[in-house]
Amino acid sequence: MQSFALIAVLLVSVTAGAARDDSDLITIATGVPQLFVDDFLIDRAENLRRTLNQPRKDNGGREPLLDVTAEFAPHTSTLEANGTIVFDPQLRKYVMFALGFSSERQSWDRVRLYRFTSDDGLQWSRGSDGKAEFVYPRTRDFFLDRESGTYATNIDLFCCCYDERNDQHPYQGWQWFANWGDEREGSYHMQSADGIQWQRGRKIVGIHDWQIQQDGYELFGAGDVTTFSPDELSGRYLALVKFANHSAIGPENRQRARSFVFVDSLAEPIDPRQIQRVDLVPTATRQDGEFPHDEYYSSTAGRYGSLWLGTLKIWHRGGDHVWSAAGCAYLKLIYSRDGLHWKRVQFDNDAGVPEVFVPNGTEGGNDGHNDGGYITEFSNPPLRIGDELLLYYGASSWGKNHARGVRVTGGGIFRARLRPDGFVSVDGGILLTKTLVSKGDRLDLQVNSSGAVTISVLRQDGTLLGSTDVNGDSLHHIVRFDGVQLGKLSVQTGFRLRFSVGDGGKLYSFTVVSPGND
Repeated sequence: MQSFALIAVLLVSVTAGAARDDSDLITIATGVPQLFVDDFLIDRAENLRRTLNQPRKDNGGREPLLDVTAEFAPHTSTLEANGTIVFDPQLRKYVMFALGFSSERQSWDRVRLYRFTSDDGLQWSRGSDGKAEFVYPRTRDFFLDRESGTYATNIDLFCCCYDERNDQHPYQGWQWFANWGDEREGSYHMQSADGIQWQRGRKIVGIHDWQIQQDGYELFGAGDVTTFSPDELSGRYLALVKFANHSAIGPENRQRARSFVFVDSLAEPIDPRQIQRVDLVPTATRQDGEFPHDEYYSSTAGRYGSLWLGTLKIWHRGGDHVWSAAGCAYLKLIYSRDGLHWKRVQFDNDAGVPEVFVPNGTEGGNDGHNDGGYITEFSNPPLRIGDELLLYYGASSWGKNHARGVRVTGGGIFRARLRPDGFVSVDGGILLTKTLVSKGDRLDLQVNSSGAVTISVLRQDGTLLGSTDVNGDSLHHIVRFDGVQLGKLSVQTGFRLRFSVGDGGKLYSFTVVSPGND
């Protein structure tokens, strides 16, 4: 617990800064969790400690849930999460699309789209013959451009969603077609009635649609890992576009980078004028949690509570880290308030390493079955199943710094678990929020505390309205101040929350709820 003297200092400072314009008020929607991933809600803090919590890997990431070893035999292979998991309400099943890849097999079908299903989001079924259900490509003509008579060499990244507004083709997606010439290579619109038979439509983005001069770099795109995320609030889609530098800088770093833009339709080409700047660009230097070899190869995005969260894949040709061997890739956590401008979560994780959200295991571990190599991401956010967030990811056991036959082989699809709202925890210190306004009348905390978490409610001018201690582990702890709910404390014109987290305490989020949000 923090001293009363420090609390008094905070109270005085609040009172001194009480005169505020209404533009300083932050409206808190009812039923929407407020996380401490960034400083958006925080006005003042003392000795604040926050931790980036790593998802807990099933079986320590030693054994995949799904693989395609038999499907590519006798060639070596891996199963990548370069796809999407959706829920199909007609089937009443979760449907997983993942890419099988064999770097050893040099033919047009070395990359294949597979489909798996699950009744509960936990146990996954393969095809009826015990092999993974093969979607496409079934013949080389799948890659044919009839007008020019040319063929793409293979497919690459795929992503999709299930759109219940589309009666004929609820499965809507993008598929990258590789090495098809400058005019044809890119991501194409795909649609399907059942997720099995797909039709190819127009090209959405091409490999040379953008040439952007930025901060002394020349970045071009789109690249193969270009995906989208449906935005449930607006009905639009957030496109996540891959860029790269024309020339390597530093230690052969191509500056794979990420840019973001909202689009109205998945079936229409993106207007190049919509992207004027690339938002996430690695510096190829060692600074602020980055390393010289780091490249931002891919990213994901989805609304979570009051913000956007996603993962950022860090591919590094060099740099032998404890959490990821050279030639491998691991995940960081990123956040945004508007979907367009993103930052890395830079807190130390629970192992004491800055920024690393999902690390690799030992490269080639468990006889080439573990997640020690090249991590890949599904385009969807983690699944909420019961009282857990399930993060499915792909990983080969061996990275890219090897010859064919070993390079990007082994592993498969893995699963890790995180408590809801559990991305970042406040583990110590005092924080005071900005002035909040909400139509809700109760306060719901998500805590895990062997030590006390003290929460106080203050008026905008600093007057203390109530305070209480919270103990224990709870996903939903309704807070009462001397038996009184938040809405009874005369907070309609604005209020502040002060959290004091003692030793052993963990505060994850708070939610303002109304009677209908039990």
